[in-house]
Amino acid sequence: MRFYCLIAGLVGAGVLIFSNVLPAAEVRVWKDPVAGIEFVRLSGGSFVMGQSEQEKKLLIKALGRDKYEKYCACECPQHKVTVSGFWIGRYEVTNAQYRLFDATHDSGSFKGFSLNGDCQPVVEVSWNEAVAYADWLSRKCDRRFRLPTEAEWEYACRAGTSTMRYWPNDEPACRYANTADLSARNRWPLWSTDDCEDGFPVTAPVGSFEPNGFGLYDMLGNVWEWCSDWYAKNYYRVSPEHNPRGVEAGKYHIARGSCWDNPPRYVRSASRNYRLPGNHNYGIGFRLVLEADGENR
Repeated sequence: MRFYCLIAGLVGAGVLIFSNVLPAAEVRVWKDPVAGIEFVRLSGGSFVMGQSEQEKKLLIKALGRDKYEKYCACECPQHKVTVSGFWIGRYEVTNAQYRLFDATHDSGSFKGFSLNGDCQPVVEVSWNEAVAYADWLSRKCDRRFRLPTEAEWEYACRAGTSTMRYWPNDEPACRYANTADLSARNRWPLWSTDDCEDGFPVTAPVGSFEPNGFGLYDMLGNVWEWCSDWYAKNYYRVSPEHNPRGVEAGKYHIARGSCWDNPPRYVRSASRNYRLPGNHNYGIGFRLVLEADGENR
């Protein structure tokens, strides 16, 4: 396991570095000079977004038709999406990074287990507060930071894969993501979990698991991540192909990525969640996108 907080100081603030995170992948990284957030440059490209027919069959079998329609049908239909290049946070924003903006923030605890460690992802932060953090960092750095669109998020998560997750379907999550597993079931026996143990009953320090093919950590598991888009159940049926940004207005905002207390059926690249913009929850945090006006940033 690779713990981000132990190696973050090795990266120079405000400069570009090149890091071979994966054997065959060179990752281009920029670190902001205020909060120390590392951003990975992703080239633009096209991908197929949403739930596959195979996933649909497996989910209906696992959940039943009624629960599937309630929780998962909004992930259809699959559709081609093209996104422009962008920079995205290599890790979820941590408690320590968020407290530079709000020193009083408390991520709390869950059944006696702290969610408040400096290296754990910040939680109990609303969509409104995540946007305020991005605006604050934008002013501090004279750059433009924001939440990712849902399409940018899924493109970054999939990292060129078309499977349910960015790791092989027949492998348990514990090498790649912090989800509900035996570390939780040993304490809460009624939970539905993966049959492996990662050692973290609640949120893990960011960067504790293997990255995806783009060198991004915790894209699945650990915490759900706010996206900029408003939620609409049938949006995928009318979504434009190029740089979709969701409906113009709505009641809920999208969160993606699944959470440390989710069983395997919800830990998928296509899985969608949605909450009120003022909602606080022990399982929702965020990562940022950096808008850049040139390849040299």
